[in-house]
Amino acid sequence: MSNRLNEIRERMTAIEVELQAIEQMSDPSGDEVQRSAVLADRGDVTDRLMAEFRALDEELKPLQEREDNRNAILARAQQVAASVVNLTEQGQAGGRNDHSVHVSRRVTDPFKDFDVSRARKLVYESQKDKGFMSMPSEDTGTDLVRRAAALVERFESPSFVDTHRERAMELLERTNRKQAPMVAAHILTTGTEEYERIFWDYIHDPMSNVQRTALSLTSANGGYLVPFTLDPTIILTNSGSANPFRQISDIKTTATNNWNGVASTGMNAAWLAEAGVVADASPTFSNIQITPQKASAWVFGSYEILEDSDFETELPTLLADAKDRLEEAAFATGSGTGQPKGVVTAATTVYTTASTSHTIAVADVYGIQGALPARFRRNAKWVASISAINAFRQLDTAGGSSYWTNLGQGQPERLLGGPIYESTSVHSYDQQSGSVCAVYGDFSQYAIVDRIGMSVMYEPMIKDFSTTRPTGQGGWFAFWRVGGDAKVPNAFRALKLA
Repeated sequence: MSNRLNEIRERMTAIEVELQAIEQMSDPSGDEVQRSAVLADRGDVTDRLMAEFRALDEELKPLQEREDNRNAILARAQQVAASVVNLTEQGQAGGRNDHSVHVSRRVTDPFKDFDVSRARKLVYESQKDKGFMSMPSEDTGTDLVRRAAALVERFESPSFVDTHRERAMELLERTNRKQAPMVAAHILTTGTEEYERIFWDYIHDPMSNVQRTALSLTSANGGYLVPFTLDPTIILTNSGSANPFRQISDIKTTATNNWNGVASTGMNAAWLAEAGVVADASPTFSNIQITPQKASAWVFGSYEILEDSDFETELPTLLADAKDRLEEAAFATGSGTGQPKGVVTAATTVYTTASTSHTIAVADVYGIQGALPARFRRNAKWVASISAINAFRQLDTAGGSSYWTNLGQGQPERLLGGPIYESTSVHSYDQQSGSVCAVYGDFSQYAIVDRIGMSVMYEPMIKDFSTTRPTGQGGWFAFWRVGGDAKVPNAFRALKLA
């Protein structure tokens, strides 16, 4: 990309020089016909150069924006590394041994003098729910985070775009100090070129690679963690699907079996008379706990179809699609038992439409907005099925006089000032009494908790259940863990038909 940027800039500079040279040319000599021909030729050249300049300028803008974003992310990576070192230095200043391991501020090669097996051991122990029993020391943890930040900064891959780089840096930067080393170990374990190559070899030819794995102990249990460039706990899900939840919710990451937060109703202030006794306004606190639930996908086929087709190449795409559809349904309407709790389920406060004919009126749209507390209304968004979105749209029969002015688009972007998103699993607007067809609220108060790591294992020999004899089939088993719940249920209002 940088080469193309330089080419565009050089060409634009050359065009400017040519235009200046044309501008400085003296008037042509000769008769009127000759002068007119020369001037016309100059005009044609000027028009052509200006058109080329405009075209190059249009091409330059997105490339320049991407370059600026990349530079900002790389600068951020350096800041993360420096901030982690500062934490270590603060710990040393607070009484740590002066002879503790020295960590330089800048890592040029994240794998220089580094024991990858140590990071791999941490990841596998974490996968087995040992949690922090084998957590590294503070110095070792700092080193892991700094090396992971350097790897994210320098990593180049067609599948690793700038948004993925930024998301990986967010995980390293915002994850708490105890869990950050586990995230870093995961990135370092699955981020080497060798690991990515072996993973794809494993997907394409699992039989031979399972045997090699068993001999070298490169991976546990004959399976592989998905490389971090493809890991859905680091890369955002496809924004082109009707699954808006990872775009608008609060994404958390944990290296243990649950995520814990703290909630409080806050404290109240009061007027105080002269020499009066102040009332106790101490706040109360409560615990928020979200436990990631295990999800899986199993796909198998005969040896003939696996050998004669290009199925293994499509496997990552199929898994990503299956994961996206499963999670979308759970984030929308999940029960919270053995699966994430969906926002419709978590929105315990319901606004019921005024009409007894199971229909939505303009007053209901205003009503649900007014029912949401002011604290959450400032950042509120709508999530609804496409049928409900179209029902909202049809309420406006006067070209925007009611509330919706963007009628020219297939799906208007805002409703009463709040962005509106489609979810395929929120109940459709079929005018059935008691159905929830939309949710309005502050989705930063809905947390999606990813347990780091997604694993793919190959089963080379499937056996018949009754006879235990081989069936001539093989298959892949993928599993991951994710949870979801409203941190503050009062931040949402569900629109239910009366």
